[in-house]
Amino acid sequence: MLTKLRVKGFKSLEDITVHFGPFTCIAGANGAGKSNLFDAIVFLRDLADIPIIAAANRIRDRDGKKSGSVASIFTRFRGASADTMELEAEFLVPNTVVDDFGRQGAPRVTHLRYRIVLKYVLDEQFGSERIVLMDESLKYIPKRDFRRNLFPHSDAFWETVKGGTKTSDFISTDVSESESKPIVNIHQDTGSGRPERIPALGMERTALSGINTIDRPTALAARREMRSWSLLQLEPSALRQPDDFSTPADIHVAPSGAHMPATLKNLGRDAEVANRLSELIPDVAELSVEVDDKRELKTLFLTNRDRIKYPAKALSDGTLRFLALAIIHADPQAGGLICLEEPENGIHPSRVRAMTSLLRDMAVDPQEAISDNNPLRQVVINTHSPLVVQELSAEDLIVCQQYRHKGAAFSMFGFLSKTWRTALQSEQPATSLSTLLAYLNTDEASPQGSLPTVGMLLREQLDLFH
Repeated sequence: MLTKLRVKGFKSLEDITVHFGPFTCIAGANGAGKSNLFDAIVFLRDLADIPIIAAANRIRDRDGKKSGSVASIFTRFRGASADTMELEAEFLVPNTVVDDFGRQGAPRVTHLRYRIVLKYVLDEQFGSERIVLMDESLKYIPKRDFRRNLFPHSDAFWETVKGGTKTSDFISTDVSESESKPIVNIHQDTGSGRPERIPALGMERTALSGINTIDRPTALAARREMRSWSLLQLEPSALRQPDDFSTPADIHVAPSGAHMPATLKNLGRDAEVANRLSELIPDVAELSVEVDDKRELKTLFLTNRDRIKYPAKALSDGTLRFLALAIIHADPQAGGLICLEEPENGIHPSRVRAMTSLLRDMAVDPQEAISDNNPLRQVVINTHSPLVVQELSAEDLIVCQQYRHKGAAFSMFGFLSKTWRTALQSEQPATSLSTLLAYLNTDEASPQGSLPTVGMLLREQLDLFH
């Protein structure tokens, strides 16, 4: 679970810090840089899994730049660009971890901070480019400091996520006295014994990405956590596909939306998912997965109140997107961090509340202990829709805006005053509610709840002038 992210020198993120809760919405106008924050999260995920240059190419290609330099992912100014970037993430890891050989272990601590510094290097003579590792570290965060900087939560929640103590790093970087070059140290969890020392400038991938055994359970837990961060890109073609018999029994809905039939069949929670879908489409009577033994296919069907059955391929894109999220919500093993861009796409304005309610319910409830009914799942969305923003609690909202510096536009991420982020980032001015007035329609009805929504706060502010 990602709780804090600091980024310097990545795309339009010149120097930003963002605190995340169980459910977070990044709201802002088109082109403000909301997607770049998601790209930073995805880049960190990929750095824990594949070579550095491959991770950079994935981000470049996500921008639609199938060719060109990976220097494009570094912050650019007028007539120049940064040649280094720094990414630092604080997160929670589960208290158990399983390695690639099925062996189970326990991390020494569950509150970690991972930091990496990368540098762009161009060999002009040969026209080749590299991204070299300059610094990498994985450190523990003392429980008292972590809890102080965490989103509001209950003692029951804290008791199920806290764990362990440590007095030394798991990964660190120092400078070789003989060569004055950075050396990455991979330490044992116990803190005893000599660390494995690797020259940083020769590493094609991060030290964390090479850890796959239970010998270093804390670093392995960190890698597993980061690899679980997903960006849902629900594709209509994948959402409509049936599953064949070769689909593994323990499958889950993929980031593309594939494997809905197999996942729903394995969960056996058809009625629960159908009830959730009925919030979007009241005409839903039931969902079912039919197994065709001859064709060896599993196909998802929706039956309406007139008992007419429709296969998934006949449903609208918006319905299928909602259905995929409802299945993920019902799957207790679908944990980790889930990012989703513009969830309102394909949803009628009158049904936006159903979508935002589902997304909020997908996230862990920090007032309850972690369990199968309350998995440690986190949801981060971005939107430019006033309808989505008005349905949110002010506690869940981060506002993305642009500012100009050194002849270029950069992104900044603010929060509303009198919310929990105010105490954690007291040095940063809170975002004024008036900044939202330009694109929010305050006449729309807003949901009632224990926390004020953005729409309610704006109306209260406007009432002061009448």
